[in-house]
Formats: sequence, structure tokens, C-alpha cells
Amino acid sequence: MTEIVRLSDWLFDPGEKVTLWWLRSPLREGMHRQWRTTAVFRRTSGEFREVDFPWGLLPWLRLGQVFEDGQPVWDTKRGDIFRIQVPDSSSMRLSRAANLSVLQERLPSEAANLSEYCITIGAQQSYAILPVLECIRAFLTPNKSLAFGLLEPNYFERILIRNEVIGDKLHLDFSKDIPQRVLNRSLVFFMARLLHDQSFRNAWNSVYHDRLRRAEQASWNTAIPLRTLLPQLGATWLVRGVLLERVLFVYEILEVEPSRSLPFKELEFTHPGIRKREFVKSNAAKRQRQQKKVVEYQINPDAEPPAVSKPSLKLPQLGLCLMEKRRPKIIKTGQTSVVTLKPSSVSTEPSESEAQFKNRAVSLSDVGKGGQNPAAEFGFNVPVEIFVNTDDGLDEFSEAIRCLDEIHPEVAVHWEVHELQQEIPFATVGDRPRKYALVRLKVSRKAPCWILEFGRPDSFPISTLLFTFDRYDSAEELQALLEAILETALLPQGGWNRSPLKKIPEQIRGFKFGWSKHTGSSTEDWGERLYKNAQEVARWK
Repeated sequence: MTEIVRLSDWLFDPGEKVTLWWLRSPLREGMHRQWRTTAVFRRTSGEFREVDFPWGLLPWLRLGQVFEDGQPVWDTKRGDIFRIQVPDSSSMRLSRAANLSVLQERLPSEAANLSEYCITIGAQQSYAILPVLECIRAFLTPNKSLAFGLLEPNYFERILIRNEVIGDKLHLDFSKDIPQRVLNRSLVFFMARLLHDQSFRNAWNSVYHDRLRRAEQASWNTAIPLRTLLPQLGATWLVRGVLLERVLFVYEILEVEPSRSLPFKELEFTHPGIRKREFVKSNAAKRQRQQKKVVEYQINPDAEPPAVSKPSLKLPQLGLCLMEKRRPKIIKTGQTSVVTLKPSSVSTEPSESEAQFKNRAVSLSDVGKGGQNPAAEFGFNVPVEIFVNTDDGLDEFSEAIRCLDEIHPEVAVHWEVHELQQEIPFATVGDRPRKYALVRLKVSRKAPCWILEFGRPDSFPISTLLFTFDRYDSAEELQALLEAILETALLPQGGWNRSPLKKIPEQIRGFKFGWSKHTGSSTEDWGERLYKNAQEVARWK
């Protein structure tokens, strides 16, 4: 099934591309007194327009992101990628945007925009600017539940029944106050860091307590610019931003490591909704043909908050920026054993008829009484791009990457989809260009592994290519390498020519490659096989 996330009541012209330029801190407003944030968009004409959103949308919002028809255009963002060295905290300063000359010229002149806080890092003449809301998004609120929890005094006490370290194992028992379906291993480990890394916990607590102290002098429901402490992090950061003279303005924090590992080797978590399942084989299912389904989730900014009993839909979101040095073994446990029949081989194909399209309205408001729309929650899965295309032949591959991402939370996943530009027979499927996915798997400080998979709506038998190289932080070198692979190693009728790949190390230092064949195994097995292949190619072991 294909999932599309779209903002309803889009205020711009159809097809118009606008850029998310700035974000403002939350306040309670509207009919239901829900937490809301204001996003400032810049049109191509240079005009600025403000749009109010539920605060729960914060994890989805990246400065510099281009939007069209209510959807992020994930392969179109402003700025360049920078690898920066962040010195010790003595060089960090908290400043209002109004006190930073480069932002005075860049932002709309309204006082509400210029009153937001930024963190400056570095010397007076050459420094980087980090918007505080981007730091909160990157380090504290990777999903809707945590975004709203940040604004309440005892969030973790409410959602946790047990938080206990016994020996080298951490036990986390969650309550029904957090939806079970969002508790994947990545999110649970992220919560463990907020709970057991004191620098992260201090950063989390400082947001609420600082806002409360200042609200006592004004009103809790007014827009009070948020402030926070930076947790203890490694010195090397990967960011996306723009140079304004000698000042780097950071749109998005992409990768950074916490300064220390957590003090336990295992993490076991459970939830009242988790059930153990034992799978037993039955007779092979017959091959069936079914229509492909497309579900478009319309996010209604003015929706009434959902009732507690209603489900929380898990919608896709970009991955977490924290790159962990070491992750413990994470175990999910349940209370009841349920036996479920699982066919030994099930194969389905989409029919040639039009895809079934469903539209479903969801809410990003925090939980309250009443409500018509079910709550939407953004999980830790691979990027939204996976779910946009409905007929590119990459559906099963995307499911395999989903499984890999879930089973191996230490791996950061980045996904891109492109069209083949080569003028060869293999580059088209019927009258349409063939698409390919380029997936990057990254483990902490080790070299990443790229997976190149072609869309195969025609079931063409071409193996998946995996590769790595030394200068992986250079976008230009990656582009040159990819062009060399597609121009010289891809055969005109489809298939791989090994000889040109063996010659690439002469131009690209450290280039290594391998293949993974397609089999009839499940997507779970496919994802695990791709992970093991990546281990071998990038030498993670």
C-alpha cells in the first residue's frame, strides 16, 4: 500500500513551490485551545506568508524544505551540506534573532519572528547559527508524542510504568497513554537516552521549566520563544545550511553523535498492547492479483483533538539525526502468546486496473476529549519518498528496507528515487522511464554502504548493486561515481558488466562493490540479507 501525507487547506496556488523559511514557538489558540506553531513560507516572488499548524507537525518540518500542493518535495531543499567542527560549549551563545544582523536582513521584520532564539557557535567573525527550534526538533522531539510531551511537566512519568536498570539491562514498561504502534526500537532507544543521559534530560527539562518561569510573568497561553540547553554531543556535525557572508545559517542538523554511550548492554521494553506471536507454516497460498491501494492522509490543521480511545495512525517521517556509537540489544516483549498461521509462500501482484485511492483525514492535535478525526503519529521509518510512487516497481524493496530499519536501529537510512536518463532500452518500461532507488545505510563513524535498486514493474531479473568508497562525505564524488556506474557498467539491455566496476578504484579511492540477487523470500528475509551484504561490502564487522 502506498501512503501519501498531505497538508489540507493549502493556502498557495496549485503547483506553486514555496520554501519553509522560519518557524515560531508554540502557543495555545483556536477553537480547541490546542498547541500550535506558525510556519513562515517564502514564495518565489519573495513574498512571505504565515501558516499555522499543530505543534505535533514539528518533527516533519525542516527549514529550507520546498513544499508543493501541501507536500514536501523531498529532493528539493535549499542549502548545501557542510561538515563542521563544533568546539566546546564555552563558545556557544544564546541570542535572539533580532540581535543577529544576518537574520535581521533575512527574516520578515515582524517582532514575533525576530524574538525567536538561536544558538551561535564559534568566533565573533566566523560562526554558525542554529535555530533553537531546529535543535529541539533534532535532539528532543522526533515524533508527535514527544513534541507535545515536551510542553507538559511529567510526560515520562505518565507514559512509563517502569523505568529500572538491573545489572546491565534497562527495563521500560510503557502505559496505554502512548500508542503501542509507535514504539519501535529506534524510538524506545531514543527515549532511553532522554531518560538516562543526564545532558539530554537536562535539555528536555529546561524547555518546560524555562517557559513556565517566563509564563508566570505573562501568560502560559501566549507565544513565549522556547529556549533549551544543548546536550553533550560529539565535535563533528553534518548539517544542511547556507553561507551568509562568513556566517553559516543551519537549516537542518543531519548527523551528530552523542558524546557517550548509555550504561547498559540490553534494553527490554513492553506495552499493554504488545502481543507475542508464534508463526507456523500452512499450505502455500495461491498467487493472487489485487489492486494497488493508495491512501492519502489529509492533515487537518483545525481538527478537533481525538479521543483517547481512537487509534493513532503511524505516518512516515525522516529518520533521526543522532548517530549512536553503540546500541544495546533491544528486546520487545509481550504478555500473551498468539498463534498466527503464516503461509509458507505468498505472492501477490497488482492488477492492471487503476489503483484504489482512499482519502483519510487525520489530526495532529494533542489528545483530548471528543474529536472526529483519528490521531496521526509520525514514526521512525525511512523517508516519505518511498511511499510517493505507486507503480515504479519498488514497493517490495521499500518494504525490505523498512524491515531492515526496524530490526537494525543502529543503521541510519536515507532514500532517494530517480529516473534513468541513459538512452538505452533498459531505461524505459513501456512508454515510461524506469526508476531506481539509491539507499544509503550508515552506522555511526563507519563508512556508509549504498544500495542501488532498479524499479522492476516488469520483474526484470537484475541484481541489486551495493557499493562503498572512501570520500563518502563529498556529494560531487558520489554523483560522479553513480554516473560512472550507470554509464559504463549497466548493460544496454539490462544486467551488469563487471569489468568497468573493477576499474573504478583507479579513479575513486576505496571503491568496493557487491551484488545481492532477488529471491522468492519474504521482505523480512530480503531486508536482513541486504543488511548482511552491506556488512560485507562496507566491512562493518
